[in-house]
Amino acid sequence: MTEPDDAGGDNRSRRRAPFRTAAMLRDRRSNKFHVHLVNLSTTGFQAEAHPSLDPGAIVWLTIPGLQGLEATVMWRNRDVVGCKFNHPLHPAVFDHLVAKLS
Repeated sequence: MTEPDDAGGDNRSRRRAPFRTAAMLRDRRSNKFHVHLVNLSTTGFQAEAHPSLDPGAIVWLTIPGLQGLEATVMWRNRDVVGCKFNHPLHPAVFDHLVAKLS
């Protein structure tokens, strides 16, 4: 099933996997924010996050067992941010994360 992409880009046809898992976001100043990952696609993610993360911010998403994934905050709606990966996930990595986090 194809669902809209969560990253706010023009290509909104990527499959999203819903989650409710803890993760960490780090900004360029090395501030760390505990977040709850809401969903994930190969091109981005949504997370419940700290209100100081504004559109345009560069962040690194850390999911336990995986190195930080660089992304840009594309939008904010109260305490939820939509981020676009600066380098899309390889489909095999995405499938691994879906299996691990589901």
